[in-house]
Amino acid sequence: MSSRICNWKALSTLAAATVGVLWAGSLQSQPASLIADSVTYDEKTGLLTATGDVEAVYGTRVLHAQTLVYDEKAEEIRATGPISVTDIDGTIFLADAAQLSPDFSAGLIQGGRLLIADQLQLAASEIERTGSRYTALQRTIASSCVICAENPVPTWSIRAKRVTLDEQEERIYFEGARFEVLGAPIAYLPAMSIPDPRISRSSGFLLPSYHQSDLFGSGVKLPYYLTLGPSADITVTPFVTTDGATLFEGEYRREFRNGGIDLGGTLALDDGSGDSGRGAVDASGEFRLPRGFTSEFQLEFASDKSFLQEFDYSDDDRLTSYLQVDRVRSYDYLHLGTVGFQSLREDEDDGSVPFILPEYEYNYRGAMPGAIGGLFGLNANALGITREEGRDVLRAGGGADWQQRWIFGNGLVTNATLAGDFDIYGVGSDPDGDDGGKFRAVPIASTEVSYPLQRNSARATHVIEPIAQLVWSEDLGSSNVPNEDSQLPELDETNLFALNRYPGRDRVETGLRANLGLRYNRYDADGWSLGATMGRVVRATDDNEFPEGSGLAGKWSDYVGAVSVRFQTGFEVTNRALFDGELNFRRNEFALSYEDDRTELETSYTYFAEDSTNEILGPQPEINELGIEASYRFLPNWGLELLWRYDVVTEQNLKAGGALVYGNECAEFELSISRRFTSSVNLDPSTSIQFDVKLAGLGDGESQDWPSRDCRLKGA
Repeated sequence: MSSRICNWKALSTLAAATVGVLWAGSLQSQPASLIADSVTYDEKTGLLTATGDVEAVYGTRVLHAQTLVYDEKAEEIRATGPISVTDIDGTIFLADAAQLSPDFSAGLIQGGRLLIADQLQLAASEIERTGSRYTALQRTIASSCVICAENPVPTWSIRAKRVTLDEQEERIYFEGARFEVLGAPIAYLPAMSIPDPRISRSSGFLLPSYHQSDLFGSGVKLPYYLTLGPSADITVTPFVTTDGATLFEGEYRREFRNGGIDLGGTLALDDGSGDSGRGAVDASGEFRLPRGFTSEFQLEFASDKSFLQEFDYSDDDRLTSYLQVDRVRSYDYLHLGTVGFQSLREDEDDGSVPFILPEYEYNYRGAMPGAIGGLFGLNANALGITREEGRDVLRAGGGADWQQRWIFGNGLVTNATLAGDFDIYGVGSDPDGDDGGKFRAVPIASTEVSYPLQRNSARATHVIEPIAQLVWSEDLGSSNVPNEDSQLPELDETNLFALNRYPGRDRVETGLRANLGLRYNRYDADGWSLGATMGRVVRATDDNEFPEGSGLAGKWSDYVGAVSVRFQTGFEVTNRALFDGELNFRRNEFALSYEDDRTELETSYTYFAEDSTNEILGPQPEINELGIEASYRFLPNWGLELLWRYDVVTEQNLKAGGALVYGNECAEFELSISRRFTSSVNLDPSTSIQFDVKLAGLGDGESQDWPSRDCRLKGA
C-alpha cells in the first residue's frame, strides 16, 4: 500500500536530489513528491528511507527504484536498483546503484545505462557526475542497436575508455574509442565526438561513402556538415579517387520566413586527366510573396556534356533552369517566368538551344451572367524565344471562350463551346528570310453529346459511355507563323476529345472533324476495377495537316485505345496503343506494377514503329524497349533492388543495376552496382559500384522501414 510522509522538507530534498543528480542536469525549484510501499523517517539517525516500488516525481522527470535512503547527517543519497529515470523528452536512465551528494555537484553511479532520444544507448561500469555540465562514463559501450540475450552482439558499437556528455555543448566525446561492426573492430579512434541525439542539428563529419567506376577508379566521399545558426547550414564533401581526380561538392541551405534556398555544386580541382575547372551547379529556391504570389527558381549547369555522367551525378541529357512567379486563385491563374536550357546531347548544337523570355500566361474563369449561363474564360499570353544561332520569335496573344452543359432527364449529356484566340508574331534572324510581323486569329466551335449507361448486378457495376464531339476551327490570317512549341503532335486517349491536339499554341488544328469514342468501366464487388477507352477522329477533308507518325494524318485517324485494370492485391496493369485501320500497331506502351509490404515492381514495354516522315526530327528508327524496376524484401532485414533496360531491336542491354540492402532499427548498409552499356563521343560504357552506410544515433535518423527486435531498452 502506497504511503506519503509528513516531513515535506526531507521528502522534497530526497525526491528532487535523487532525480536531479541521476539525470545529470541542472535543477530549478519545482514541486517534488515521493510514493512508495513504505516510507519511514528515523529522527535519531536522520535517515529517510523509502522502499518497495519507489516513485519520485520532480518536474517532468520520474524516478523508479527499489530503495531510496537520504542521510541528513552524512548529506548523502543512496539508491539501490534497478533504478530508472524517464523524462518528457523520452530519455531513459537505468542504474544498479547510486551514491550522490544532495547539492547535486557530485555522485557515483554503478552499472549505469543511458538511452537518449530512444536512439543511442550508453552502458558504463561507472558514471560520475561533476558540476552541472559534465557526466563522465568509464569503460563504455555505445550503440543504437537492440541488444538481446539471444544475440548480444550489436550490429555496430563504439567501445571507449571514457565518454563525456557535455550538456552545454550538446555533444558526446569519446576517448580511446574503437568502432566495431558485428563485434569485429573496424577502426581505432583516439578521440571523436558526436552530437547529442536529442538535438536535430549539429556540426561535424558525416559517414563516408565508397564509389567505384571504370571512368574514375575508386573514391571516397567524406561529408562535413556545418550549422550556420538556426536556419542555415552548409555541407562540404571532398571526393578523391584513385585515378587522380579531386573534387569538392558543396551544398548551402537556408530557410527564411517566406521560403528557402538550396544551393549546390561540384568543382573538379583535377578530373584525373590533369584538367581543372570542370564542374556543375544545381540550385533551387521557393518563396511566398505578398498578395498570394509565389516565386520559384532552379539553376542547372554543367561545364561540359560528359561531366555529370562521368562522375555518376546524373544521366540527364538536357538541363533546365528557370525563374518564375505564379499566383493561383479560385477564379484565375497567372504565370510569369523565364527558361533556359543546356543541351548535353552529342548531336545538338548549343547555339540552336532556345532561351525563353518572357513566358507569360493569364487565365480567368467565371460564371456567365444573365440567362445564357455557363462559364466564360479569358486568357492572355506572351512568349519570347532567342538563340545564339537561328530564329528569334516574340509572340503575344489572347482569347475568350464560353462553355455550357445540359443534362436531360433521360441521362443525355450535351456540352457546347465557343472560343476565339488571336496571336501577333514578331520574327527575326529567320534562316529562310521570313522576318517581320504576323497576325493570326482562330475561331473555334464545338458540341459534344454523351450518353452514359449504367447497369448494376450483384457482382459488379458497369458503366458504358458513347461520346461524339463535333469541332470546327479555322486559322485566319498568316498561315506561316513560326512553330516553336507544337512540333511533335500525337494522338492518345488523353487528347482524343481535345479541341486542339497540338501540344502548344503555334499550331492549331483546323477544319471540321468529329471525335468519336467509347468509354467503359467495370467496378467489381471483389474490389477490382477495369477501365477502357477507344476512339478515332474523322475529318471532313484531308488537309495533310499532321505528320504520318502522329496517328492523326488522313481523313480517318488511327485508332487509339487504352485499358487499365486495378486489383486490391496491389496489381495494376495499363496498356495504351495506337494502330491503323488494318490493325497494325504504330505505338504500344504497356506497364505492369505491383506493390505490397515486401515487393515493389514496375515493368514497362515501349514500342514505336519506324517513322520516315518526321519533318522535325528526321527519319526515326523503330523503338522497342523493355524496362524493369523492382525491389523485394526476401527476409525481414534483407532487400534486393533491380533495374534493367533492354533494346529488343538491337538485342542489347541499355542499362542494368542492382543493390543489396541490409537494415534494422539502428543501421542500413547498401551495396549497389550499375552498368551503362551505351557509349558516346566522350564516354565509353562503364560500371559503377557504390557502398553507403546509415547509422541511427550518429547523424542519421532511425529508420522505421526495417524491423527490429522487441527487446529495445525501455524504462521500468
